Amino acid sequence: MRTWQQVIDEVLIDAPGVFGVAVTHLETGEAAGNLDDQPFQLASAFKIPILVTLMRDVEEGKLRLDQRVPLVWDERVPGSGILQELDAGAALTVKDLATLMTIVSDNYATDLILNLVGLENVNAHMHELGLAQIHLRHTCWQLLNHCVGMEEPAPSPAGFAEYERREETEDYEILLDVSQGSLENNVATPSDLNRLLVMIANKEILTPASCELMIDILRRQHYNTRLPYLLPPGTKVAHKTGTVNEVVNDAGIIYLPEDKGAIAIAVLSRGIKDKQAAELTIARVARAVYDVAMGSEDK
Repeated sequence: MRTWQQVIDEVLIDAPGVFGVAVTHLETGEAAGNLDDQPFQLASAFKIPILVTLMRDVEEGKLRLDQRVPLVWDERVPGSGILQELDAGAALTVKDLATLMTIVSDNYATDLILNLVGLENVNAHMHELGLAQIHLRHTCWQLLNHCVGMEEPAPSPAGFAEYERREETEDYEILLDVSQGSLENNVATPSDLNRLLVMIANKEILTPASCELMIDILRRQHYNTRLPYLLPPGTKVAHKTGTVNEVVNDAGIIYLPEDKGAIAIAVLSRGIKDKQAAELTIARVARAVYDVAMGSEDK
């Protein structure tokens, strides 16, 4: 029977880019990885640390999950999500925003939550948890600006329209390459992101109820062409994807059948030219790790 390390190395031999991987079995502590101590752009996987910090603030009484936040037309954020399509004035609960931020990667919902918790507070909370290699620099609006060579400090109708024009026409010059694992970007090592997932799954942070709510939200993920894609039908996976420019990521918790426990896994990348090939690589890593854990890798 081959080891996790062997199968991960094998999958990545012909990988279509550079992949950082960190895997941990929750019950045994068994671990493996690849470039797991190198920083990678998180893309929308940065919404996991945001979700954790939001729940911390809820527990401390700073926010309520049922409090409502109104949508403001001038503050819309483009890219993934659905809130940008809704009429101004609608008011969603904080829990609704957290759910949309996670399951459809809604950028406007994410920035509304960041308005409540504060980007620097997310960084501070991660570092308090001992996750010193998680560094967030940009809101979704700021990240998207950098993708098309814009530097608008805050959302506006004109900025929204200009972003869409540049994205459609590809008429822009990149000023900051967000695909790089630089501290100028939203970055984490696979190891630290994986450790955060372990903390959530093992209920080592916050209350068990808060951790269960986060896992429930992550399990409702709508984008399932990466970690879950090659796993047996019905396999439960609580995860969050991330995509920007040459970055294709996924990170989450795979729940094994037959009382085999669960696996925390973070797969981050850079230098991706073929998104579908990268997604398949993530799926192959997940399946290889799953098969070894189930003792079926050689069957």
